[in-house]
Amino acid sequence: MYTGLIRWIIAACILLAVYSPIAKADESGFRFNRDRSAVNIPIKVSNNLAVIPLKINGFGPLHFILDTGVSTTILTEPVIMDFLDIEIDDTVLLYGLGGKGIVEGVISYDVSISMRGITGHNKNMIIVPENVMPLSEVFGFPVFGILGYDFFKHFPMRIDYSNESLRVYQDNTYRVTRRSDILPIKLVNGKPYVESSIIGACGDTLSTHLLLDLGASHAMYLNQEHINMSAHTLPGFLGQGISGNLRGEIGRVEKLILGGVEVEQPLVLYPDAEFLRIHGRDLDWEGIIGGAIMTRYVLYLDYPREKIILRPGAGRSRPFNTSLTGMEVVARGESLQEFIVHYVRPGSTGYESGIWAGDRIITLNGVPYAQLSFDDVLNALTGREGQVLRMVLKRGDHIFQASVTLREDLLY
Repeated sequence: MYTGLIRWIIAACILLAVYSPIAKADESGFRFNRDRSAVNIPIKVSNNLAVIPLKINGFGPLHFILDTGVSTTILTEPVIMDFLDIEIDDTVLLYGLGGKGIVEGVISYDVSISMRGITGHNKNMIIVPENVMPLSEVFGFPVFGILGYDFFKHFPMRIDYSNESLRVYQDNTYRVTRRSDILPIKLVNGKPYVESSIIGACGDTLSTHLLLDLGASHAMYLNQEHINMSAHTLPGFLGQGISGNLRGEIGRVEKLILGGVEVEQPLVLYPDAEFLRIHGRDLDWEGIIGGAIMTRYVLYLDYPREKIILRPGAGRSRPFNTSLTGMEVVARGESLQEFIVHYVRPGSTGYESGIWAGDRIITLNGVPYAQLSFDDVLNALTGREGQVLRMVLKRGDHIFQASVTLREDLLY
């Protein structure tokens, strides 16, 4: 799992506003294929996000992100539409973040979604245009969409990030261990909010309800009006939405408190004001708790009873770091084997080494890109402070070398 590398998901998925002239209310719910108390489904965890293999109208498997921040299933790769036998029923408008940009998508009201042991019929699915939400670029393997509230609302489920498994229960037959904390949630428009207390770097306390969003890879996001909760901040790249690149500040708070759970010194992203504006209107938005925190726990989601349960998991005490190189890298090309620098934070060690956005990684610590996986690249970029990465990069027709020392630039 990797922190500090994915900013796209928050921009494209979490706050996506979808407007449709028609809403269909007679969806069939997800059901177990046979009578059993629970079913185990393997998942893959990358960049603090969980993806699940499923089938659309019997075609698959296709990887979809498990995302508590969206209501309707979203297909982000329309290139596979011809294989899915989908009938288009209506048009939807997708309003881009940042106050600009409207993208026209489509919706189908009669889609079958199935995974190991569970099937949902007559489900709604939104299809966005190609390249609007290129999720595969930030995973390094094909990811085709997002699965949200219309799946979570039916069953309690346990997400074990360390063991990469999802256990879905027919009813509340799960067992709560003594080391677990039970937290009530409030579902608003299909999204779960949890009561939170934040202790700032100077001792200030903020009590609020934050959206629990499994589709956001970072630890926390707060409205910029709360930026005084962090003593120091760095400018950063927060994501790419329909309206283009989104920016803000990255800081740190002393503590996040969720019931009996205390998270020490998590990173916080403070989006610029225009980030929280859709079609000229400001959003009523306090903040988000994301995957960099949730992956440190075994998480039980129980929407039917409006509660979550947190049990400490592996890596519970590992520190929260910014991108230690200041670089954001994406995977492109037909086989997602071209590793491109998407952003370099000014003043970072990557910036000081002369690396620019658009540079392509040719070798990393002597290993050619063709022998590297995207996980190999991300692991190297998120190594230990003080490590040196030796890279060969290509910029246009020019090939050059760079050495980048991993360094934490955000003061505690």
